[in-house]
Formats: sequence, structure tokens, C-alpha cells
Amino acid sequence: MKITIRLCLSAAMLGLPGLPMAQTPTQQIEPIFVPDTPITAVTIFGSLPKRPGTAVRRLDRNSAGSCAFSFTSYQDQIIDDYLDHFEGRGRSTDNTNMGADAPPGLGDRTEGFLDSSPYGSAAGGERLVTPAEDSTQTSAGCSQADRNFAAGRNYIARKDKTLDLAFAAYDAGDFPKALEAFKTSYSAIGYDEAALMLGNMYFYGQGAPRDTRQAITWYDKLADSRLNPSQYSPFDPKDPERASLRVQAQLRLARIYMAGYDVPKDPVKARQWYKAAAELNFVPARYVLARFYQSGYGSSKDIQEAVKLYTNAAEYAYVPAQLSLANLYYYGDEVKQDLPRAFAWYQQAAKQKKPQALYALALMFDQGQGVAADPAKALAFYKEAAVAGHPDAQNSLATYFYTGQIVSKNLQIARNLFQSAAMQSQPDAMVNLAAMLLKGEGAAADKPRNSDEDTVKAYVWLKLVAKLGRAPAASAAEKLETRLSDAQKAQAKRILTP
Repeated sequence: MKITIRLCLSAAMLGLPGLPMAQTPTQQIEPIFVPDTPITAVTIFGSLPKRPGTAVRRLDRNSAGSCAFSFTSYQDQIIDDYLDHFEGRGRSTDNTNMGADAPPGLGDRTEGFLDSSPYGSAAGGERLVTPAEDSTQTSAGCSQADRNFAAGRNYIARKDKTLDLAFAAYDAGDFPKALEAFKTSYSAIGYDEAALMLGNMYFYGQGAPRDTRQAITWYDKLADSRLNPSQYSPFDPKDPERASLRVQAQLRLARIYMAGYDVPKDPVKARQWYKAAAELNFVPARYVLARFYQSGYGSSKDIQEAVKLYTNAAEYAYVPAQLSLANLYYYGDEVKQDLPRAFAWYQQAAKQKKPQALYALALMFDQGQGVAADPAKALAFYKEAAVAGHPDAQNSLATYFYTGQIVSKNLQIARNLFQSAAMQSQPDAMVNLAAMLLKGEGAAADKPRNSDEDTVKAYVWLKLVAKLGRAPAASAAEKLETRLSDAQKAQAKRILTP
């Protein structure tokens, strides 16, 4: 958010042509999508539930050939059967929609089997479910032969050491050996880790010349393979970018096609891979998809779909989505303006100490937007955002200390805050700092007031603001330049053109 809320100090301080603040445009943009009834609070679900573990080893995507399924087929009973009996996490127990977020308490039933007892474990009280007992069994389902095959393969996988050897070679820096070892490992067992590592090594040219098409081939093997529930990405707001191996491959493919790494740029494919990652509960992908729909990247623009995706990601405490949603409601350019709802989403993002959200809350408390005006709360949020490094908040907080409003007047703190914000190219802070330098305000006790050095610095800051397109700053810099000596002009030039 880039809205400056306090009067720039320059006009009263510089003795130069006034530098008025830029005004917020008043032109209204007709909303494309009007959301439902405004709200003053929002719902946050918290972390996506992690699928419960079990002491019985889960069987992976290659467990049984006749149990193949389509990732996007949400109502196929063969999929349910495969997941229930081979993975222990079928949609019939977890949720009614693959890729949806199962609420806590669901998905606890485990119907896996020991690879040493494919017919059922008497000791564990487990027995084989026959087609007569389970209406989801079909002639094309997972037969006892499939279970026997899966058990044998799983036993081999537990004994296999090829993946360990491959990682050991990689960690030792022997990339050619690691490359071949990962290929052997994938050929033997079909490890997700091996496919991802091979894609990465070809993409970065480790152990072989860089080959993006080979990388895509290996990423595809994982990203588009038969799905097992371990490839879902449980979301944790404290570690939002954590992704399953399958999702990592999908994201790499999406980025390759977005950026056109050795392949033609393909927005449609990029969107498809982000959508695939989103269906595996990777919340950041839902946020990216929302941005696609908002901008029209890879498809026609659809603000309604963007709002739905932003909301979904925001409800799981994904801060970028919360901020984007809050901005939509705050500005009201593409949806109907709803300041209370914007305030609610900024408030959620602020709980994770996001500087932009802290500053937005300060602004809204300061101006009484979507909430009753409260100068004390505004100041508190300005302080939090300023400490977090937000340049607009630093500029606003500095004006409190400069004027002595609410807090005790302290020109040295004001100058330090203006300088911190100016170093981040905050234009109003740059002008305010120039004004204080010219008046010799806020200098350390052992420094002379209005020194030649400070005059040069003030001129430099005004020139830098002028480069940002502020015409009044350019005019002020020209007038100040007439006061500079040749030596000062030379010094300023050295600073501006190092």
C-alpha cells in the first residue's frame, strides 16, 4: 500500500517552491464483481490437517498396475478403492472431493496391510475385504494378485539401498556418479526423490550438461504420475512454501514454462501446473492462480474466480493472499469497496507481523477507514510497521516525532526515521530529510548545524526524488543548485554518478 497520510514538511521548511503531496485519484472504476454481504470479521481455518501416519508402511503409486486412476476423476470408485486399500487414505474416508481440505477428525481409518501379510494380518486383527463385503470393489479394482504384487514390491523397496547411495554421492560432490545412481534408483523402485533429483540435476547442469528438456522429462515423470496421498502438501502457515516432492516438480515445470527456460513461454501450461499443485493442497499455488485470473495470464480475466481463490488461501492464513484480498476490498477498483472487510483481512495478516498489513491498519485507524478513528492505535501500528522496516510507516512515524503529536518531540529520532525511509526510496521521506538537512535539524550534538556537507546531501536527495518523477522536487533542486559552490556541485556529482 502506497498512501502517504501526513503533510510533507518541505514547503514550510525549505524556503523553496512548495512540494505538494501527490493526491489520490478520485476517478471511480466500475466494479466488475460485487461480493456477497460485507463482513466485519473473517474465518481462519489454520493449518491444513496432515494425513495421520501409521506404523504400517504405505504403498506408493506403483503398488498395483490394475489400480491406475486419473488424477482429475473425482467420483471414480476404483480410485476410492485403490486409496482405501493400498494407501489407507481414500476419499471415501477423507472427503468427498479429491484435493479438498479434509477437516480434522476425518480420514483416520487405516486399511493398509503388512507386506508380509498381503492376505491380512490375524495378529493385527486385519482381514482382506472381499468384493462381496465391499460394494466399491469391481472387476477392474485391486485384486488379491495386485495385493500380492504390491507386497512383494514394497518388501524390495524396504531392502533397497540405491537411493541412499545416490544421495551419498551427491553430498560428496560426485555429480556424475550421483546422476547414474539416481537413474538406477528410479529404475529399480521408481522413487519420487530420484525423479525430482534427476530433474534438478539436468536443469542445473550437475553431472551432465544443462538440459532443460531432459529436466522436464524427469519432472513430468513425477508431476504427472499416478497419485498417492503422501504427495499431498499439508499446509503450515509457519512454513508456507513447504511442498511435497510431486508439488515441487509441478512448480518447477510451471516456472520453466512461465519464464521460457530453453522452451517457448507457455502461460497455459504454467497455469495448468499451478492448478495441479493447488489440487494437492499447496495453498501458495491457489494464490498464484488467483493472480493469474486477476490479470488474465494464461486465460481470460476472471475477478470472481480470483476472489474465490484468494479467499480460500487467505482462510488458511497465507499472508500474501490475505494482503491481496484486503487490497482488493480497500481500493475497490475491481470489486465493490468494502473497508470493514479490508480491515479484517489486514488484521489477520498483521497477526503474522507483516509490515504492509501493520501499516495498513495504522492508516485505517488514523483516517477512520472501516473502523473508528483511534490516533493512539494508529501510532502503535505505525511503530510496529516502522520497526519492521516499512518505509511509509517510518515516514509517518517520523512526522509524529517532528511535530510532537501524541509523542514527545524528538528531531533526532525524526531525522533518523526519515533517513531510514529515504534509503528505501520513499519520496516524501527523501524530501522531508532534505528539509531537515537544510535547516540543520536533528543533527547529532557534535555536528554543526546546516553544514556544507548537509547542504550537498539535501541537494542530492532532491535530485533523487526528481528522478522518481516528482516535478516540484526537480524545481526545488534547481533553485538550491544556484546556492552551491563549485566544490559542492562537484561533490554532489560524485555522489550521484559514482
